[in-house]
Amino acid sequence: MADDRLLSGFMNHDYVISFSVADPENRKKLIALCEGPWMGDEITPDTWEISNELDPDAMEKAIIDLVGEGDRVAYYYLTPPMSSGIPGVPDAKRIFRVVIQ
Repeated sequence: MADDRLLSGFMNHDYVISFSVADPENRKKLIALCEGPWMGDEITPDTWEISNELDPDAMEKAIIDLVGEGDRVAYYYLTPPMSSGIPGVPDAKRIFRVVIQ
């Protein structure tokens, strides 16, 4: 097994991003962001775990210009702990999904 292969386990990044981008140049730019400044680990050629200093809105703004007609990008992140509002029920984190088409 290759040393750089990701195995099952807990995610160590801020986001999971999955994309289908037809334009080769825009796809290269998105992969370059994942490999470079977003410090990503490739899960599949179209899915990456990434970490960066961007909040979810800034993340969307960084991606939007790379998405053309018929393309699809989705990214997922954990929300901060949210109060359940119910006595005896613990606070929880939720996975939030943002889809850009």
